[in-house]
Amino acid sequence: MRRLLLFIAVWSLTSSCNSKIEHESPLIDFTRTLEGKFSSKKQSVTDSGYASVCLINIPIWQDREGHWFYQELYDEKDNTSIYNQRILNIQKIDSTTITSTSYVIPNRKKYINAWKDISIFDQLTADSLKIRDGCDVYFKKKTSTIYHGKTKKGTCSSSFSNKISYTTSNVVISKNKITSWDRGYDINGKQVWGKIQGPYKFIRLAED
Repeated sequence: MRRLLLFIAVWSLTSSCNSKIEHESPLIDFTRTLEGKFSSKKQSVTDSGYASVCLINIPIWQDREGHWFYQELYDEKDNTSIYNQRILNIQKIDSTTITSTSYVIPNRKKYINAWKDISIFDQLTADSLKIRDGCDVYFKKKTSTIYHGKTKKGTCSSSFSNKISYTTSNVVISKNKITSWDRGYDINGKQVWGKIQGPYKFIRLAED
């Protein structure tokens, strides 16, 4: 009887661990693909309509629950010239969907180039962040190494301009490239902001 109870206890523990691993595995694969330093320099050379921009995705708060990233986009000629800064929270919401929820950082100038020393984020608490309501990007896995994500239409409001009613993001993440196409629309659904031609194409850079 004792052996039977011991077997059940061990099996339950193993089953629980396996379930956790199975649940976490897609998230880990996704975050590994997302992480890194990327550049649109190659695209800017062939198309003058696109700037040479550096995109950084770096994991933070690894001792806290969840998968958190600091994301920064800056001019490749001047890393203090910042296009955008966000905190991202990556979650698996069902068997086929992963979301990226973005947050506005308070006193964000303090965190410019913080990817050089992520310990600065220890001073920042999750509840001090402001969520960008309706701006979650929903990703689906297309191949073993490619994820396609987009926002829901009409839900992500914008503070860029009063002419913009809502914005959309369309993102493809693969092993060596991230493409990102952000666009803004007026109340009639006409595009009034963002590139017409297509997305920014960020190529993964080798680690320093």
